[in-house]
Amino acid sequence: MSNYTQYGKNVIFCGPAQMLDQPIRKESPVAAELLPGTVVYIDANGAFAAGAGSVSYVLDRDHLGQGFIDTAYKADDRATAFYCGPGLILNVLADGGQDIAEDAPLFATAGGTLTATDPADGSTAIGYAAEIITTGTGAELVAVKFI
Repeated sequence: MSNYTQYGKNVIFCGPAQMLDQPIRKESPVAAELLPGTVVYIDANGAFAAGAGSVSYVLDRDHLGQGFIDTAYKADDRATAFYCGPGLILNVLADGGQDIAEDAPLFATAGGTLTATDPADGSTAIGYAAEIITTGTGAELVAVKFI
């Protein structure tokens, strides 16, 4: 089992280490106040909106503005987000109060967080847990493998 929490959770992109090129990113304004690590899609206005879409992204932190992982983007701020491509491991916000097992499927909620509970609406998992973790009372970053 990999321990992605041993150095703290202060980044979104966390693997693979041997990757020479940065993962694909997209830049766009955000539609509402959103935290780094939120699952987003491009809405009809061309802005990042919370939740999964036909193409999903994970908001990165504001590197250029020296923003921290727990500093939310405000509505209309320009943000960058990682495309959820195969082989990537990203730290993604998961709902609080969950016991998540390694390799458990994770599903995106309408609010852009992840849950280990299958929504039973036919939606597919966005990724799989890359660690064993129990989330606290609020949303927390969890390492997620994208396949």
